[in-house]
Amino acid sequence: MAIAQFELRSGAVDGRLAWQPSRLLLTPADTLQGGAGLGAATAAMELVTGLPTIWATAQYLSFASGTDPIDIDVTIEVAGHNTTQARCVLSRSGREILTAYSALGRREFECEGVWCSRPDVPPPDRCERYRFFESGRGHLGDLAEFRLALGRQLDEIETNGGRGDGSFALWIRCWTGRQVTTVADLSFIGDFMPLGFADASGKPYAGNSLDNTIRVGDLVETEWVLLSVHVQQMINGFGYGRAELWAEDGTLLGAVSQSAVLRQHSRIRETGRPSIS
Repeated sequence: MAIAQFELRSGAVDGRLAWQPSRLLLTPADTLQGGAGLGAATAAMELVTGLPTIWATAQYLSFASGTDPIDIDVTIEVAGHNTTQARCVLSRSGREILTAYSALGRREFECEGVWCSRPDVPPPDRCERYRFFESGRGHLGDLAEFRLALGRQLDEIETNGGRGDGSFALWIRCWTGRQVTTVADLSFIGDFMPLGFADASGKPYAGNSLDNTIRVGDLVETEWVLLSVHVQQMINGFGYGRAELWAEDGTLLGAVSQSAVLRQHSRIRETGRPSIS
């Protein structure tokens, strides 16, 4: 597993696993990053079923602060010939944090292909560091490294403003050297999609995830993952967007989509709530 923080252990009850999240999966506000929660859920459902994820989605119900152990309960709803449907609940001390659903399985099929294109951006070593999460604070800023591939820095947006076209891209690295990516890795990286709201709106906006959906492609080795964001709409205080996740060699690893509660960065600083749930 590329991000070691998604390792789980079996619980005392059938279908239950235990997970103690690392501080490196917490936001600056000391809450579990939403994509990390979905990542743990997908890892658990794959472990229980023994099958790879096709698709998974999560609804976030409450913030989880700190690193106290989390219970993960997996229920197999339908076990078919090619596809298994599962449900997963993450909870702490009886309080639900998120509920996830997933389809898992594999089947041989003669036709394969990719019909979307990776944006034409410079490689990671030619992109400047994205100035958002500080390192050295003992949170996810020490796990993930960000390089701005397409779009503007937050300080540029605050100075100049002006709406973007909804396209935004970051190179993100969470491990050393080339590693085979997992669904948990992509869930974690994909949850940085709301960072694109600032560039699209021309204002210092980001968001707390309400839901997150991931669809899985070809999980190959890579050191950096390109998160290519497409902001679709901001309305009634909520934002909607999607993103593709690309390996350095151009392989499509997967795609995510989510809805988020929009926040201003100044408001985030005042409340201590992070821009990434």
